[in-house]
This record gives sequence, C-alpha cells and structure tokens, in this order.
Amino acid sequence: MKKLSNRLLKLAEYVVPGSFVADIGSDHCLLPIFLCQQGLVAGAFAVDNKKGPYGRMVEAIKESGLEEKISPSLSNGIEKLDPRCDTIVLAGMGGRLISEILTSHKERLENIKYILVDAHTDLEFVYDVLASLGYEIEMSEFLIDKDKPYDIMRWTKAATKPSYTSLEKKYGYFNVQQPNKAWRDYYSRQIEISENIKKVLPKDSGKIQELEAQISEIKNILKIGD
Repeated sequence: MKKLSNRLLKLAEYVVPGSFVADIGSDHCLLPIFLCQQGLVAGAFAVDNKKGPYGRMVEAIKESGLEEKISPSLSNGIEKLDPRCDTIVLAGMGGRLISEILTSHKERLENIKYILVDAHTDLEFVYDVLASLGYEIEMSEFLIDKDKPYDIMRWTKAATKPSYTSLEKKYGYFNVQQPNKAWRDYYSRQIEISENIKKVLPKDSGKIQELEAQISEIKNILKIGD
C-alpha cells in the first residue's frame, strides 16, 4: 500500500475511533484502507464518480483483503451514502466542491455526526455551508502538503447554529485564534509576495488597496505592527 501523505495522516488522526467512515472521492482508497488496517474504524464506504478511479479503488480493496470492511460505490458525492456512516471525509478538493456535495443531498446528513475536510481553496464556502447545515468546527490544523496549503478540519453536529466572523471564515477559526508555525510561515511569505506585487503595480491600481487590506488582516492575526 502507498504511504499516506501528511494531510491524509492528519485526517486519520481526526477520525473518531469506532466510527463508520464515508470517504468521498476515494480514488485509490488509501484512507479507508489505512483506517481499517489500523483498527480505527468499524468500517468504511468508499465513493468515486468516475469509472477509472472506481476501478482502482475496487482493486485496492481486493488487494488489501478488506472486502468485508470497505464497501465501494460508483456514485456522486453522498447521494447513495451507506446508512451506517456517521462520518464523512471530503479530501483533496476545494471549498466550492465540498459545499456543492454537501448541499446537493442534505437529507443524507441526518445520521452524520462528523464531517472532516481538508479544503485548500475557498474556505469561506466551507464555513458558510457547514454552519448553515448545523455543524460547528471542533478542531483544525493548518499544514502544507506538496506545496499546497490545507486546513484539516473536523466539524461536529452543533446544539445551536454557530456563527463565525468574516475573518474566521476567510482564514480559519483556529488560525485566527492561535495560528501555528506553518500558518505563520506561510502567511508571512504571503505578506512579502503582496508587498512585491504592490511595487510593480500602477499607483492608481485598485488592486493596491485590496492587497493592503489583506496585508493588514494578516498582520493583525500575526500581531505584527506596521
């Protein structure tokens, strides 16, 4: 079996032991196989909507000898979700697609206690949709994997509908509260990049104001003075 990437290993850490996991867009089925081999879950439901990845997924399950633990499905998102699932994993996709998958079949979320995502774009969409569906962020960690930034998050059913500020939705709730080293390093670099872009833009460019606003936001989170 292929070695799990850092982001998939972090997602595996976020899975509640004994849960039944649905991995959406599973492709090679790396995460469900790992979780089952480690005895971390009761079972898994692996989904892909393309025949090529689905075939690879089925073959990987056979090779692992976990046919009784992992059920493969050629379907879209959560439309044919196994009723035993209490956890959904949406990995390796952007926030817009994550949002579309969850809202297209909201009725399938009735038994879902946890939703794990590793959004690498459009974080605001994830926050807006999951909050609207009655979930709140429970834990997260920012990391870089293959040069891409990811927010690894676990959302759980909320007693009341949560609310997040625009800043928390843009950069991540826990990142705003207490950014880790990876977040600090990444966004310190983004400040440098933005400052360099400003230098080559025409002085009347509206882009400058946009960049300055973003720089100010990041500096405030990092508690850096001008």
